[in-house]
Amino acid sequence: MTHQAPEKSEDLLKRLKLGDKQAYERIYFTYSNELLLAAYKKTGDEVIAEELVQNIFISLWEKRHEAQINNLQSYLFGALKLSVINHIRRQVMQNKYMEYQTLTYSENHQDTANLVDLHDLSSIIEEGINSLPEKTQEIFRLSRYQHQSTKDISAGLNISEKTVEYHITQSIKRIKEYIKNFYIFL
Repeated sequence: MTHQAPEKSEDLLKRLKLGDKQAYERIYFTYSNELLLAAYKKTGDEVIAEELVQNIFISLWEKRHEAQINNLQSYLFGALKLSVINHIRRQVMQNKYMEYQTLTYSENHQDTANLVDLHDLSSIIEEGINSLPEKTQEIFRLSRYQHQSTKDISAGLNISEKTVEYHITQSIKRIKEYIKNFYIFL
């Protein structure tokens, strides 16, 4: 019985660039458990860890032709690190929004004659979003409603990540201003 030496990652990468599904599967089976464990340690959530790792492998396959990968393990764990950071960033923004809603809701109960109830806040936010330029609206919705990463939005819309970040920052500022002006008006 002959023992087959493990395939080098450089060879797997070359085959992957050519669209070799067996090379892709080999990469997946070689690294997926380590990535899952690392993702779980960072997120503390098995489902989220699985989703993050799955998205990394989907992206690897989709970008196999143009990806410049020198070290496969470093690339995969670097992608995981960015995915975890983006996930945490989205969670922080979502938590801040929920805290804002809770705070606004508490204030509304104290003085309902002067403030709009929490249900109307969603309508106001939606109006604020609709007041944004079309491209900014699209990027904001992809980021906040569909929970796509800056990188994914950038790739999907064929624009730079800096442009995506700019649109998200501008949309948040303008929506906050819209809400503030709405309440001042009331």
